[in-house]
Amino acid sequence: MLNPFIIIIAFSLLIIVSYLFSQFSKLSKIPSVLLLLALGISMQYVGSYFEFEPPNLHHVLRILGITGLMVIVLEGGLDIKIEKSNLKRIRRAAISASMILVGTAFLIGLIIKFVTIHITFLEAVIYALPLSIVSSAIVIPSINGLSKSKQEFMILESTFSDILGIMFFELLIMEAQSIGHKAGSIATNVLISVVLSVVLSFVLVVTFNKIKTKIKFFLFLSILALLFSVGEYFHFSALLIILIFAVILNNFKLFFQGKLKRFIDEKSTQNLRDDFNFITLETSFIIRTFFFFVFGYTLNLDGIFNPYVIIVSVSIILSIIAVRYLSLFATIRTNFNSILLLAPRGLVSILLYTRITEVGIPIPFSEGIIALVVIGSNIVMMVGLIVFKKDTLE
Repeated sequence: MLNPFIIIIAFSLLIIVSYLFSQFSKLSKIPSVLLLLALGISMQYVGSYFEFEPPNLHHVLRILGITGLMVIVLEGGLDIKIEKSNLKRIRRAAISASMILVGTAFLIGLIIKFVTIHITFLEAVIYALPLSIVSSAIVIPSINGLSKSKQEFMILESTFSDILGIMFFELLIMEAQSIGHKAGSIATNVLISVVLSVVLSFVLVVTFNKIKTKIKFFLFLSILALLFSVGEYFHFSALLIILIFAVILNNFKLFFQGKLKRFIDEKSTQNLRDDFNFITLETSFIIRTFFFFVFGYTLNLDGIFNPYVIIVSVSIILSIIAVRYLSLFATIRTNFNSILLLAPRGLVSILLYTRITEVGIPIPFSEGIIALVVIGSNIVMMVGLIVFKKDTLE
């Protein structure tokens, strides 16, 4: 058994190194997730060389996955600011994200169906959807070189991609598990989830508003995690609670009007929103650090260099770029080359694959495909950022 001080030293060094990676990525345009993956893979080789038997960390990935999904949706909701001046950009970003999500899932679904003949097309789309989601956690820190309007568009588009992709995925998982049930039961489930989410969100904002103690950061997060876990246990769309709460909190002046306004204090609610921004920023950094390191450390390296895996992965990445080109051409029409290649896959993609295995659905292809698409799409984004480094056009 390892000395606990050695474990603490290792964890501390990993967080420090991850921070240095994030700073280095701003200068080099190399996504920090690639550096974390490379570090995990390197540690796997080092451990193998010294004949160190690695612990089973797959259960750690699952816990990080559940927490990560919740934090990502919370962070995405807090990025959505509903203002009259911003409605056009929000609408355009939402349409673009939806078109890219559906088109990419369909095209990748066809590829997966072709290479794994024995599955249904619904199953193929379930497997394809995680690889159809743009990672906002990677995009947002990487777009400093773009013009302000394109930065705002990419923040909104990647946020909508995360949220819509996760929600759509949850619905497909429910559909796949509801053998013998009517689709109406799923629609009823979603409707109940929306109503409960709105009611709970208003109650939570008011309740959190009244808490004056200094110990509240992780109290807030724990209450949300409790509601999310209870909802998931009873098979409701629990992520809607997190999303609607975040949107209402970030736009509380819009939702708390008239008689509802007397239930909150504007300054306290503003502080509450700042607290949640702080929580999600710090938590997502920690989750991203440990998740990608553990993923690299536990990755089956034999599958990555398989010619079949490489061909399928390259086909998927080309499909991602093709659908993105068509969608941006339809929504933006001109001057979108600088954001064409900004479609990295990351934390959400891997988290949703762990979600598939959690519900007992086997994945019929090599995890090397998932890893290569994540790595390849980040390399493509890096190339795009370097090529269009001096883009300042509005």
